[in-house]
Amino acid sequence: MTSPARIAAVVATCTLLASTVAWSQGVTPRTIVLGQSAPLSGALQSHGEEIRNGALAYFHKLNDAGGVHGRRVELATLDDAGDPQRALANTRRFIQEFKVFALFGYADAGVTRELLGLVQQARVPLFGPATGAALARQPRRSVYTVRASRADEIEQVIGHYAQLGLKRFTLLRSDDAGGAEFLAAARAALARRGLAATADAPLKGEAGGIAGLVQEAFVADPDVVVLALPQPPAADLVQALKRTGRRAQIVALSPADPEQLARALGAGGAGVALSQVVPPLAQVSLPVVAEYRAAIEAETGRKAYSAASFEAYIAAKVFAEAVRRAGAGLRRDALLLALDAMSHHDVGGYVVSFSRSNRQGSARNYLMALTREGKLLH
Repeated sequence: MTSPARIAAVVATCTLLASTVAWSQGVTPRTIVLGQSAPLSGALQSHGEEIRNGALAYFHKLNDAGGVHGRRVELATLDDAGDPQRALANTRRFIQEFKVFALFGYADAGVTRELLGLVQQARVPLFGPATGAALARQPRRSVYTVRASRADEIEQVIGHYAQLGLKRFTLLRSDDAGGAEFLAAARAALARRGLAATADAPLKGEAGGIAGLVQEAFVADPDVVVLALPQPPAADLVQALKRTGRRAQIVALSPADPEQLARALGAGGAGVALSQVVPPLAQVSLPVVAEYRAAIEAETGRKAYSAASFEAYIAAKVFAEAVRRAGAGLRRDALLLALDAMSHHDVGGYVVSFSRSNRQGSARNYLMALTREGKLLH
């Protein structure tokens, strides 16, 4: 739940925004103001809090060290409850009323064609939206993503198992645009290898949806069952699939959030493979992982690690580096030029590369497996 202190912080930030309208492009001698629309209520509340907390963990660390060129980075987050229309309305407020410097770290549900059109028209940068959607990766001057796309992720998953000689793939997916995009990407990845999906099925909202998917999964006797579903249905489906006793390899893609899925399954998920678009959170030999874990503990008071908050943390760190490179006389055009020139930037074991023709920082994907102890093994 959102704490009273956190609500007060958001209100205070919005008050700050209102007082800085006279400054051009959301920048004052002391602050850089960013706007984020995220689900802080409703079914996606947990995810919204994760991406907000991950960003705040880095920005608070940065500000405590003096900020960038003497400016603090202030993040104002408005609740959209996972409703794309509310996200669009929040964005209009950020652009027209608060005049933020940039938009940052939007959740997947809020990144719509209408929102991207508004961002492009207003010439306000949108940085690090937490989405793998192709829509956010079309040629646009001011939209930059950090993570791999849905197509990148499923290409690497199918490529891994195809190299092992497995040929029969079934895709179980959400019944929405994201699920349809995963399906199209899976079909393309399989076709490149002379293969075809043995079956695919969307999860419908009606009762019995999980049972129907389980039945559909094994119709064609697959070698690999790939799940493109969020939590909690992903955990329910994995448990139902394992109860059948069938030997197909189960792979859950990043929408399930590996850390959350691992906690939900425990030892009962042994042998399940999980895919995510950031490095494994147990890989503390990577400087960025160790840094993130310490920062999120300081921010939340808990060992509340998740792929979602880690992705937001990395995005915040990359954004701050671009601001530093843009110079003390910060303007939006200078930020975009700095990002386009960031051809190889290592944030501590995770490399991002942008250019004028490529505004997706990374295509990396990481495949892990659950052990008999319910731990994630990279």
